[in-house]
Amino acid sequence: MQPNVTIPEIETEKRPLFEPPNAGKKARILLISYLFPPAGGIGVQRALSLARYLPECGFEVHVLSAANAAAPVRDPALCQRVPKEIKQHHAFTPEVPFWIRHTVWNYLSRGASEAKGAQVAPGKNRASTVKPPSAGVKSFATRAIRRVLSPEPEVLWAPFAIRRAKQVVREYGIDVVMVTAPPFSSFLVGNALKKSFPDLKYVADFRDEWISFYLKDFEFQSSEYTRQKAITIERQTIEAADLVVAVAQTSLKEIKSRYPDQPASKFACISNGFDPEAFAGLMPRQNREKKLIITHVGTAYKTASPQFYLDALEGLPEDLRSQIETRFVGRITEAERRQFDGRKSNNQLLGFMPQHQALRYMEETDCLLLTMTNDISLPGKLYEYLAACKPIIALSPKGGEVDTFLKQTHAGWCVDHRDQAAIQRLLSDLCRQKLSKGELSDFTADECLISQYERPHLIKDYAAAILQLFS
Repeated sequence: MQPNVTIPEIETEKRPLFEPPNAGKKARILLISYLFPPAGGIGVQRALSLARYLPECGFEVHVLSAANAAAPVRDPALCQRVPKEIKQHHAFTPEVPFWIRHTVWNYLSRGASEAKGAQVAPGKNRASTVKPPSAGVKSFATRAIRRVLSPEPEVLWAPFAIRRAKQVVREYGIDVVMVTAPPFSSFLVGNALKKSFPDLKYVADFRDEWISFYLKDFEFQSSEYTRQKAITIERQTIEAADLVVAVAQTSLKEIKSRYPDQPASKFACISNGFDPEAFAGLMPRQNREKKLIITHVGTAYKTASPQFYLDALEGLPEDLRSQIETRFVGRITEAERRQFDGRKSNNQLLGFMPQHQALRYMEETDCLLLTMTNDISLPGKLYEYLAACKPIIALSPKGGEVDTFLKQTHAGWCVDHRDQAAIQRLLSDLCRQKLSKGELSDFTADECLISQYERPHLIKDYAAAILQLFS
Protein backbone atom coordinates (compact mmCIF):
# COMPACT_ATOMS: atom_id res chain seq x y z
CA MET A 1 0.00 0.00 0.00
CA GLN A 2 1.35 3.40 -0.96
CA PRO A 3 0.68 5.99 1.75
CA ASN A 4 -0.67 9.42 0.94
CA VAL A 5 2.19 11.92 0.97
CA THR A 6 1.17 15.54 0.99
CA ILE A 7 3.24 17.62 -1.40
CA PRO A 8 1.82 20.97 -2.45
CA GLU A 9 0.53 21.01 -6.01
CA ILE A 10 2.42 23.82 -7.70
CA GLU A 11 2.07 24.85 -11.29
CA THR A 12 5.26 24.90 -13.30
CA GLU A 13 6.67 28.39 -13.62
CA LYS A 14 8.56 29.48 -16.73
CA ARG A 15 11.94 31.04 -16.12
CA PRO A 16 15.07 31.49 -18.27
CA LEU A 17 17.36 28.50 -18.67
CA PHE A 18 20.55 28.87 -16.66
CA GLU A 19 23.67 29.60 -18.61
CA PRO A 20 26.71 27.67 -17.35
CA PRO A 21 28.94 29.79 -15.09
CA ASN A 22 31.74 31.70 -16.75
CA ALA A 23 34.20 34.40 -15.81
CA GLY A 24 31.47 37.01 -15.60
CA LYS A 25 28.71 35.02 -13.94
CA LYS A 26 28.45 33.15 -10.65
CA ALA A 27 26.16 30.19 -10.17
CA ARG A 28 23.54 31.05 -7.56
CA ILE A 29 22.87 28.27 -5.10
CA LEU A 30 20.17 28.01 -2.43
CA LEU A 31 21.28 25.75 0.42
CA ILE A 32 18.30 24.48 2.40
CA SER A 33 19.15 23.27 5.89
CA TYR A 34 16.60 23.11 8.68
CA LEU A 35 19.40 23.67 11.22
CA PHE A 36 21.97 26.42 10.84
CA PRO A 37 23.88 28.51 13.40
CA PRO A 38 23.07 29.58 16.09
CA ALA A 39 21.89 25.96 16.30
CA GLY A 40 24.80 23.84 17.51
CA GLY A 41 26.04 20.28 17.44
CA ILE A 42 27.48 18.11 14.71
CA GLY A 43 24.25 18.35 12.67
CA VAL A 44 25.01 21.89 11.48
CA GLN A 45 28.67 21.40 10.53
CA ARG A 46 28.15 20.17 6.94
CA ALA A 47 25.73 22.98 6.07
CA LEU A 48 28.04 25.51 7.71
CA SER A 49 31.05 24.27 5.76
CA LEU A 50 29.12 24.35 2.48
CA ALA A 51 28.12 27.95 3.19
CA ARG A 52 31.71 28.83 4.12
CA TYR A 53 33.58 27.32 1.19
CA LEU A 54 31.22 27.28 -1.80
CA PRO A 55 31.73 31.05 -2.33
CA GLU A 56 35.45 30.35 -2.80
CA CYS A 57 34.45 27.96 -5.60
CA GLY A 58 32.61 30.66 -7.54
CA PHE A 59 29.08 30.35 -6.14
CA GLU A 60 26.76 33.02 -4.84
CA VAL A 61 25.36 31.29 -1.77
CA HIS A 62 21.96 31.72 -0.16
CA VAL A 63 20.90 29.74 2.92
CA LEU A 64 17.34 28.96 3.97
CA SER A 65 16.88 27.62 7.49
CA ALA A 66 14.16 27.47 10.14
CA ALA A 67 13.77 30.79 11.93
CA ASN A 68 12.80 29.10 15.19
CA ALA A 69 14.16 25.57 14.72
CA ALA A 70 13.51 23.11 17.52
CA ALA A 71 17.24 22.56 17.95
CA PRO A 72 18.39 20.33 20.81
CA VAL A 73 21.44 22.56 21.47
CA ARG A 74 22.63 26.05 20.56
CA ASP A 75 26.12 27.36 19.83
CA PRO A 76 25.91 31.08 18.95
CA ALA A 77 29.70 31.26 18.52
CA LEU A 78 29.32 29.34 15.25
CA CYS A 79 27.62 32.41 13.74
CA GLN A 80 31.04 34.06 13.61
CA ARG A 81 32.13 31.47 11.05
CA VAL A 82 29.35 32.31 8.59
CA PRO A 83 30.83 34.55 5.84
CA LYS A 84 29.32 38.02 5.58
CA GLU A 85 28.60 37.60 1.87
CA ILE A 86 26.21 34.73 2.56
CA LYS A 87 22.57 35.78 2.16
CA GLN A 88 20.51 34.13 4.89
CA HIS A 89 16.76 33.57 4.66
CA HIS A 90 14.43 32.06 7.21
CA ALA A 91 11.05 30.36 7.33
CA PHE A 92 8.85 29.98 10.39
CA THR A 93 8.07 26.54 11.77
CA PRO A 94 5.07 25.92 14.08
CA GLU A 95 7.00 23.51 16.30
CA VAL A 96 7.34 23.60 20.05
CA PRO A 97 10.84 23.91 21.54
CA PHE A 98 12.90 20.71 21.49
CA TRP A 99 12.91 20.18 25.25
CA ILE A 100 9.10 20.36 25.42
CA ARG A 101 8.71 17.97 22.50
CA HIS A 102 11.27 15.61 23.99
CA THR A 103 9.64 15.64 27.43
CA VAL A 104 6.13 15.06 26.12
CA TRP A 105 7.22 12.23 23.82
CA ASN A 106 9.13 10.46 26.61
CA TYR A 107 6.07 10.70 28.85
CA LEU A 108 3.71 9.33 26.22
CA SER A 109 6.04 6.62 24.90
CA ARG A 110 6.61 5.24 28.40
CA GLY A 111 2.87 4.89 28.80
CA ALA A 112 2.57 3.27 25.39
CA SER A 113 5.24 0.74 26.31
CA GLU A 114 3.38 -0.11 29.49
CA ALA A 115 0.19 -0.67 27.53
CA LYS A 116 1.95 -2.82 24.95
CA GLY A 117 3.63 -4.88 27.63
CA ALA A 118 0.52 -5.43 29.74
CA GLN A 119 -0.07 -9.14 30.28
CA VAL A 120 -3.13 -11.14 31.26
CA ALA A 121 -2.79 -12.70 34.71
CA PRO A 122 -3.09 -16.51 34.93
CA GLY A 123 -6.68 -17.68 35.38
CA LYS A 124 -8.21 -14.54 33.91
CA ASN A 125 -9.50 -13.99 30.41
CA ARG A 126 -8.53 -10.94 28.37
CA ALA A 127 -11.97 -9.38 28.76
CA SER A 128 -11.65 -9.26 32.54
CA THR A 129 -8.23 -7.61 32.43
CA VAL A 130 -8.36 -3.98 33.44
CA LYS A 131 -5.76 -1.89 31.66
CA PRO A 132 -4.80 1.40 33.24
CA PRO A 133 -6.76 4.07 31.35
CA SER A 134 -3.80 6.41 31.20
CA ALA A 135 -1.69 3.77 29.45
CA GLY A 136 -4.37 3.22 26.81
CA VAL A 137 -4.72 6.94 26.21
CA LYS A 138 -0.96 7.34 25.91
CA SER A 139 -0.75 4.47 23.45
CA PHE A 140 -3.44 6.05 21.28
CA ALA A 141 -1.69 9.42 21.53
CA THR A 142 1.67 8.07 20.38
CA ARG A 143 0.08 6.47 17.31
CA ALA A 144 -1.79 9.67 16.50
CA ILE A 145 1.32 11.84 16.90
CA ARG A 146 3.38 9.55 14.69
CA ARG A 147 0.78 9.86 11.93
CA VAL A 148 0.32 13.60 12.16
CA LEU A 149 4.04 14.31 12.45
CA SER A 150 5.10 11.83 9.80
CA PRO A 151 7.79 11.16 8.86
CA GLU A 152 9.15 13.41 11.64
CA PRO A 153 8.13 16.51 13.63
CA GLU A 154 10.13 18.84 11.39
CA VAL A 155 7.66 18.12 8.57
CA LEU A 156 5.68 21.07 9.95
CA TRP A 157 8.38 23.35 8.55
CA ALA A 158 7.96 22.12 4.96
CA PRO A 159 4.99 24.25 3.75
CA PHE A 160 6.47 27.44 5.22
CA ALA A 161 9.91 26.63 3.79
CA ILE A 162 8.43 25.91 0.33
CA ARG A 163 6.68 29.27 0.26
CA ARG A 164 9.82 31.15 1.33
CA ALA A 165 12.09 29.17 -1.00
CA LYS A 166 9.93 30.01 -4.01
CA GLN A 167 10.26 33.68 -3.17
CA VAL A 168 14.06 33.39 -2.95
CA VAL A 169 14.29 31.49 -6.25
CA ARG A 170 12.26 34.15 -8.06
CA GLU A 171 13.89 37.17 -6.45
CA TYR A 172 17.51 36.09 -6.83
CA GLY A 173 17.34 33.88 -9.92
CA ILE A 174 18.60 30.78 -8.13
CA ASP A 175 20.24 28.19 -10.40
CA VAL A 176 20.91 25.33 -7.97
CA VAL A 177 18.96 24.17 -4.93
CA MET A 178 20.71 21.89 -2.46
CA VAL A 179 18.87 20.20 0.41
CA THR A 180 20.95 18.64 3.18
CA ALA A 181 19.23 16.20 5.52
CA PRO A 182 18.27 15.07 8.15
CA PRO A 183 15.62 16.11 8.89
CA PHE A 184 14.60 14.20 5.80
CA SER A 185 11.26 15.98 5.45
CA SER A 186 13.34 18.90 4.11
CA PHE A 187 13.44 16.97 0.84
CA LEU A 188 9.77 17.87 0.43
CA VAL A 189 10.98 21.45 -0.11
CA GLY A 190 13.47 20.46 -2.79
CA ASN A 191 10.94 18.19 -4.51
CA ALA A 192 8.38 20.98 -4.63
CA LEU A 193 10.91 23.48 -6.00
CA LYS A 194 12.01 21.11 -8.74
CA LYS A 195 8.39 20.62 -9.73
CA SER A 196 7.77 24.35 -9.77
CA PHE A 197 11.06 25.29 -11.46
CA PRO A 198 12.13 22.36 -13.70
CA ASP A 199 15.24 24.16 -14.88
CA LEU A 200 16.70 24.27 -11.37
CA LYS A 201 19.52 21.85 -10.71
CA TYR A 202 18.54 19.87 -7.62
CA VAL A 203 21.11 18.32 -5.25
CA ALA A 204 19.90 15.93 -2.51
CA ASP A 205 22.53 15.62 0.23
CA PHE A 206 22.07 12.62 2.57
CA ARG A 207 24.16 13.11 5.70
CA ASP A 208 22.73 9.84 7.03
CA GLU A 209 21.07 6.82 5.47
CA TRP A 210 17.32 7.14 6.03
CA ILE A 211 15.69 3.78 5.36
CA SER A 212 18.35 1.43 6.78
CA PHE A 213 19.53 3.63 9.64
CA TYR A 214 17.12 6.26 10.90
CA LEU A 215 13.94 4.22 10.49
CA LYS A 216 15.62 1.26 12.12
CA ASP A 217 17.34 2.93 15.04
CA PHE A 218 15.28 6.00 15.99
CA GLU A 219 12.23 5.11 18.07
CA PHE A 220 9.93 7.93 16.92
CA GLN A 221 10.28 6.83 13.29
CA SER A 222 9.88 3.11 13.93
CA SER A 223 6.23 2.66 12.83
CA GLU A 224 5.32 0.97 9.57
CA TYR A 225 3.21 3.98 8.57
CA THR A 226 6.25 6.24 8.88
CA ARG A 227 8.41 3.76 7.00
CA GLN A 228 6.07 3.64 4.03
CA LYS A 229 5.83 7.40 3.94
CA ALA A 230 9.60 7.73 4.10
CA ILE A 231 10.02 5.25 1.25
CA THR A 232 7.67 7.31 -0.91
CA ILE A 233 9.37 10.63 -0.13
CA GLU A 234 12.80 9.17 -0.77
CA ARG A 235 11.75 7.77 -4.14
CA GLN A 236 10.31 11.12 -5.17
CA THR A 237 13.56 12.77 -4.08
CA ILE A 238 15.86 10.39 -5.94
CA GLU A 239 13.78 10.66 -9.12
CA ALA A 240 13.59 14.46 -8.98
CA ALA A 241 17.22 15.16 -8.03
CA ASP A 242 19.95 15.81 -10.57
CA LEU A 243 22.64 14.78 -8.08
CA VAL A 244 22.31 12.50 -5.04
CA VAL A 245 25.17 12.68 -2.53
CA ALA A 246 25.92 10.38 0.41
CA VAL A 247 28.73 10.71 2.96
CA ALA A 248 29.84 7.06 3.02
CA GLN A 249 30.22 4.40 0.35
CA THR A 250 28.03 1.88 2.17
CA SER A 251 25.23 4.43 2.50
CA LEU A 252 25.56 5.32 -1.17
CA LYS A 253 25.39 1.65 -2.11
CA GLU A 254 22.25 1.20 0.01
CA ILE A 255 20.51 4.12 -1.68
CA LYS A 256 21.54 3.12 -5.20
CA SER A 257 20.36 -0.46 -4.68
CA ARG A 258 16.80 0.75 -4.11
CA TYR A 259 16.70 2.63 -7.42
CA PRO A 260 18.33 0.49 -10.12
CA ASP A 261 16.35 2.40 -12.75
CA GLN A 262 18.26 5.61 -12.00
CA PRO A 263 21.52 6.37 -13.84
CA ALA A 264 24.69 5.63 -11.86
CA SER A 265 26.05 9.06 -12.88
CA LYS A 266 23.42 10.68 -10.64
CA PHE A 267 25.05 9.36 -7.45
CA ALA A 268 28.21 10.55 -5.71
CA CYS A 269 29.99 10.05 -2.40
CA ILE A 270 31.46 13.14 -0.77
CA SER A 271 32.49 12.41 2.79
CA ASN A 272 32.15 14.53 5.86
CA GLY A 273 35.21 16.23 7.26
CA PHE A 274 36.38 18.92 9.62
CA ASP A 275 36.94 22.65 9.34
CA PRO A 276 40.67 23.31 9.84
CA GLU A 277 39.92 26.84 11.01
CA ALA A 278 37.96 25.48 13.97
CA PHE A 279 40.99 23.39 14.97
CA ALA A 280 43.62 26.00 14.20
CA GLY A 281 44.16 26.84 17.87
CA LEU A 282 44.06 23.22 19.05
CA MET A 283 47.19 22.16 20.90
CA PRO A 284 47.07 18.40 21.51
CA ARG A 285 49.11 17.50 24.57
CA GLN A 286 49.70 14.54 26.81
CA ASN A 287 47.59 14.28 29.90
CA ARG A 288 50.11 14.50 32.74
CA GLU A 289 47.86 13.03 35.39
CA LYS A 290 48.69 9.53 36.61
CA LYS A 291 45.53 8.04 35.17
CA LEU A 292 44.03 7.26 31.78
CA ILE A 293 41.55 9.91 30.64
CA ILE A 294 39.03 8.92 27.96
CA THR A 295 36.66 11.53 26.51
CA HIS A 296 33.39 11.11 24.65
CA VAL A 297 32.24 14.21 22.75
CA GLY A 298 28.79 14.50 21.23
CA THR A 299 25.28 13.22 21.82
CA ALA A 300 24.81 9.85 23.51
CA TYR A 301 21.68 8.17 22.16
CA LYS A 302 20.46 4.66 21.33
CA THR A 303 22.79 3.92 18.41
CA ALA A 304 25.67 5.73 20.11
CA SER A 305 24.97 4.29 23.55
CA PRO A 306 27.68 4.35 26.26
CA GLN A 307 26.27 1.12 27.72
CA PHE A 308 28.78 -1.23 26.07
CA TYR A 309 31.73 0.83 27.22
CA LEU A 310 30.36 1.25 30.74
CA ASP A 311 29.60 -2.46 31.09
CA ALA A 312 33.12 -3.38 30.03
CA LEU A 313 34.63 -0.77 32.32
CA GLU A 314 32.58 -2.06 35.23
CA GLY A 315 34.02 -5.55 34.77
CA LEU A 316 37.67 -4.46 35.06
CA PRO A 317 39.62 -5.18 38.24
CA GLU A 318 39.33 -2.35 40.74
CA ASP A 319 43.02 -1.50 40.53
CA LEU A 320 42.63 -0.72 36.82
CA ARG A 321 39.10 0.71 36.82
CA SER A 322 40.07 3.26 39.48
CA GLN A 323 42.83 4.55 37.18
CA ILE A 324 40.44 5.39 34.33
CA GLU A 325 38.42 8.61 34.21
CA THR A 326 35.82 9.02 31.47
CA ARG A 327 34.46 12.43 30.54
CA PHE A 328 31.23 12.79 28.60
CA VAL A 329 30.98 16.16 26.85
CA GLY A 330 27.62 16.62 25.14
CA ARG A 331 23.94 15.92 25.42
CA ILE A 332 22.86 12.58 26.86
CA THR A 333 19.32 11.42 26.15
CA GLU A 334 17.13 10.46 29.06
CA ALA A 335 17.23 6.75 28.20
CA GLU A 336 21.03 6.71 27.99
CA ARG A 337 21.46 8.77 31.14
CA ARG A 338 20.02 5.84 33.07
CA GLN A 339 22.99 3.75 31.90
CA PHE A 340 25.17 5.64 34.39
CA ASP A 341 23.09 4.75 37.45
CA GLY A 342 24.88 2.66 40.06
CA ARG A 343 28.22 2.53 38.27
CA LYS A 344 31.46 2.18 40.25
CA SER A 345 33.59 3.76 37.52
CA ASN A 346 34.67 7.40 37.50
CA ASN A 347 32.38 9.05 34.93
CA GLN A 348 32.16 12.82 34.58
CA LEU A 349 28.97 14.05 32.86
CA LEU A 350 29.87 17.56 31.70
CA GLY A 351 26.86 18.29 29.47
CA PHE A 352 26.72 20.16 26.17
CA MET A 353 29.15 22.99 25.60
CA PRO A 354 30.04 25.13 22.56
CA GLN A 355 32.49 23.58 20.13
CA HIS A 356 35.44 25.77 21.10
CA GLN A 357 35.04 24.71 24.74
CA ALA A 358 34.64 21.03 23.87
CA LEU A 359 37.92 21.20 21.94
CA ARG A 360 39.77 22.07 25.13
CA TYR A 361 38.76 18.71 26.60
CA MET A 362 39.88 16.96 23.43
CA GLU A 363 43.30 18.63 23.74
CA GLU A 364 44.14 17.10 27.09
CA THR A 365 42.56 13.66 26.84
CA ASP A 366 44.47 10.43 26.26
CA CYS A 367 41.83 8.83 24.02
CA LEU A 368 38.56 9.74 22.36
CA LEU A 369 35.59 7.38 22.66
CA LEU A 370 33.00 6.64 20.00
CA THR A 371 30.16 4.11 19.86
CA MET A 372 28.20 3.38 16.68
CA THR A 373 26.19 0.16 16.67
CA ASN A 374 24.95 0.58 13.08
CA ASP A 375 27.44 -0.81 10.58
CA ILE A 376 26.65 1.58 7.70
CA SER A 377 26.80 4.87 9.59
CA LEU A 378 29.93 7.01 9.78
CA PRO A 379 29.34 9.65 12.50
CA GLY A 380 30.31 13.21 11.64
CA LYS A 381 32.18 13.63 14.92
CA LEU A 382 34.63 10.92 13.84
CA TYR A 383 36.27 13.47 11.53
CA GLU A 384 36.59 16.00 14.33
CA TYR A 385 38.14 13.27 16.45
CA LEU A 386 40.57 12.71 13.59
CA ALA A 387 41.49 16.40 13.54
CA ALA A 388 42.26 16.32 17.28
CA CYS A 389 45.17 13.92 16.61
CA LYS A 390 44.25 11.72 19.57
CA PRO A 391 43.80 7.92 19.39
CA ILE A 392 40.20 6.82 18.93
CA ILE A 393 38.54 3.94 20.77
CA ALA A 394 35.60 2.92 18.61
CA LEU A 395 32.98 0.37 19.63
CA SER A 396 31.35 -0.63 16.37
CA PRO A 397 30.69 -3.74 14.24
CA LYS A 398 33.72 -5.36 12.67
CA GLY A 399 33.77 -4.78 8.92
CA GLY A 400 31.44 -1.78 9.23
CA GLU A 401 32.09 1.77 8.07
CA VAL A 402 33.73 2.89 11.33
CA ASP A 403 36.02 -0.15 11.42
CA THR A 404 37.03 0.38 7.78
CA PHE A 405 37.64 4.09 8.34
CA LEU A 406 39.96 3.51 11.29
CA LYS A 407 41.93 0.88 9.39
CA GLN A 408 42.40 3.27 6.47
CA THR A 409 43.41 6.24 8.61
CA HIS A 410 45.31 4.35 11.35
CA ALA A 411 43.53 6.67 13.77
CA GLY A 412 42.81 4.19 16.55
CA TRP A 413 41.21 0.89 17.39
CA CYS A 414 37.79 -0.55 16.59
CA VAL A 415 36.35 -3.30 18.79
CA ASP A 416 32.96 -4.88 18.26
CA HIS A 417 30.61 -3.27 20.77
CA ARG A 418 29.20 -6.69 21.67
CA ASP A 419 32.61 -8.16 22.55
CA GLN A 420 32.98 -7.11 26.17
CA ALA A 421 36.12 -9.18 26.70
CA ALA A 422 37.88 -7.50 23.76
CA ILE A 423 36.89 -4.05 25.03
CA GLN A 424 38.28 -4.91 28.45
CA ARG A 425 41.56 -6.17 26.97
CA LEU A 426 41.99 -2.93 25.03
CA LEU A 427 41.20 -0.76 28.06
CA SER A 428 43.56 -2.81 30.25
CA ASP A 429 46.41 -2.53 27.73
CA LEU A 430 45.95 1.24 27.34
CA CYS A 431 45.69 1.80 31.07
CA ARG A 432 48.83 -0.21 31.85
CA GLN A 433 50.72 1.57 29.07
CA LYS A 434 49.70 4.96 30.44
CA LEU A 435 50.60 4.06 34.02
CA SER A 436 53.99 2.58 33.09
CA LYS A 437 55.13 5.05 30.42
CA GLY A 438 53.09 8.15 31.22
CA GLU A 439 51.75 8.29 27.67
CA LEU A 440 50.35 6.19 24.82
CA SER A 441 53.55 6.01 22.83
CA ASP A 442 52.26 3.41 20.35
CA PHE A 443 50.10 5.98 18.57
CA THR A 444 51.27 8.65 16.13
CA ALA A 445 48.76 10.63 14.05
CA ASP A 446 49.29 10.63 10.28
CA GLU A 447 48.91 14.30 9.36
CA CYS A 448 48.95 13.55 5.63
CA LEU A 449 45.96 11.24 5.91
CA ILE A 450 44.14 13.64 8.22
CA SER A 451 44.53 16.56 5.80
CA GLN A 452 42.48 14.67 3.17
CA TYR A 453 39.38 15.30 5.28
CA GLU A 454 39.70 19.06 5.54
CA ARG A 455 36.43 20.68 4.48
CA PRO A 456 37.91 23.14 1.93
CA HIS A 457 39.29 20.23 -0.14
CA LEU A 458 36.03 18.29 0.09
CA ILE A 459 33.86 21.26 -0.84
CA LYS A 460 35.98 21.82 -3.96
CA ASP A 461 35.11 18.28 -5.02
CA TYR A 462 31.46 19.00 -4.24
CA ALA A 463 31.53 22.20 -6.29
CA ALA A 464 33.06 20.34 -9.24
CA ALA A 465 30.26 17.74 -9.08
CA ILE A 466 27.64 20.50 -9.11
CA LEU A 467 29.21 22.36 -12.03
CA GLN A 468 29.26 19.13 -14.05
CA LEU A 469 25.46 19.26 -14.01
CA PHE A 470 25.69 22.17 -16.47
CA SER A 471 28.08 20.48 -18.91
